[in-house]
Amino acid sequence: MNRFLSLAVGFVGLVLLANWLASRFVVHVPLTPYVAPAGVFCIGGVLVLRDWMQQLAGLRRTMPLVYAAGLVSWVVGDLAGWTSLEKIAIASVVAFTLSETVEALVFTPLRSRNLTLGVALSATAGNALDSYVFLTLAFSSTSFFWGQFWGKNEAIALGVALTVARRRILPVRTLEPASA
Repeated sequence: MNRFLSLAVGFVGLVLLANWLASRFVVHVPLTPYVAPAGVFCIGGVLVLRDWMQQLAGLRRTMPLVYAAGLVSWVVGDLAGWTSLEKIAIASVVAFTLSETVEALVFTPLRSRNLTLGVALSATAGNALDSYVFLTLAFSSTSFFWGQFWGKNEAIALGVALTVARRRILPVRTLEPASA
């Protein structure tokens, strides 16, 4: 299986897992006094994976996965009768659409100059927007905002560290020029 396909499967799987966890559990966010829906750490990873996939295969191949992941979550929720997952999936698609668009706008010009900085800044910018929109639509409240924001930031920090490590061990091959 090629790298992009592996990352795409991980991306969709993490979105589905995050949405299911968010529909069921609340967790304490380590290193903070906050709590958040349990999918928070998966979504932090999703924010980083999208940047990795864009770097590997381009924005045109990456952005449709945002919609595919939301659709998979919604279909699974519908088939299983998990109405809370359906609401979470819809909130996820709307929040992802907005935040991933902002992320792409931040990441795209930075990725050819400094991939690690691009991942860090774009994921953080998308995080705030995603947290606010998702919580408002999924729960009609932003009471989990700081837990959601900091929990995803912790996962983003791990993703940035993995980006640094991966670039040192295994340089990336892109399928499209960095200027695209």
